[in-house]
Amino acid sequence: MMKLEQIKQAYSSFQLGEISMDIAKGYIVGMLGENGAGKSTLLKIMLGYQKPDSGKVFLDEQELWASEQNQKDVKNQLGFVLNEELFSSYNTLLDNGLRYGKYYSRYAHSKLQQYLQEFGLDGRKKYGKLSRGEKLKFQFAFALAHDPRVLLLDEPLGSFDMAFREKFLKHLTSFVEDGEHSVILVSHLTQELDQIADYIALIHRGRLMDFSDIESLREKYRLVSGEKNKIDLLQKDSVIYQEEGTYSTKALVKHAPANSYDKELEVEVPTLEDIFYYRIKGEQ
Repeated sequence: MMKLEQIKQAYSSFQLGEISMDIAKGYIVGMLGENGAGKSTLLKIMLGYQKPDSGKVFLDEQELWASEQNQKDVKNQLGFVLNEELFSSYNTLLDNGLRYGKYYSRYAHSKLQQYLQEFGLDGRKKYGKLSRGEKLKFQFAFALAHDPRVLLLDEPLGSFDMAFREKFLKHLTSFVEDGEHSVILVSHLTQELDQIADYIALIHRGRLMDFSDIESLREKYRLVSGEKNKIDLLQKDSVIYQEEGTYSTKALVKHAPANSYDKELEVEVPTLEDIFYYRIKGEQ
């Protein structure tokens, strides 16, 4: 559905790229990386709000930056939740819906009203009077109301209470159920991504370290723990990073079905948090 080809963006103190990804229909892609890794920049490029120095973004076969008409057509099919002030602070939620909904061919005001009620938001309240979490809820309601094909979401989970977080994740699952829609979710909350994401993109210092389905990602590694002298005997080229603890040493290692481990070592399939932590440590 969505394709990135060698996206590159350079700043005075930071460089993004070259990043290439193919995002298929019907899946939730979790984008994971430390602060300043380039996740938000990449998301804005995918949304068409920032043009990269080089590279291309496609929705189906339509290249985003090829023409003004392409930009309009592609943006019409993208919904977003960003950590920025994107709506008029002086207008009510319903007025903002009407004001910005006219830019989307499938916007339905009745749907916005429905989602506002479901999310516990008063449509008569001014956008500027909302809390940070409420503003993100409104962005999500507005995005759903214009029936996008792809949702691009920048770190919304940390601003939601537990009850709404659960509702939000259910909406994302429902959104992709028909196999015709996709979600790209930037988050630091590895536990939620572990539960909901089908694919994971690991980004570190502006480059794509890994992009694969989450089951294949887990199968690529093992978390091995035990006495340091036993860990030290592991093949050096297979060890991503090892860390000495109070009672034992742990290491994330590249795994293959033919691998054998010392019987005194504990070997586990790593969580997404384990993979993220040890991969970043290994890079540093």
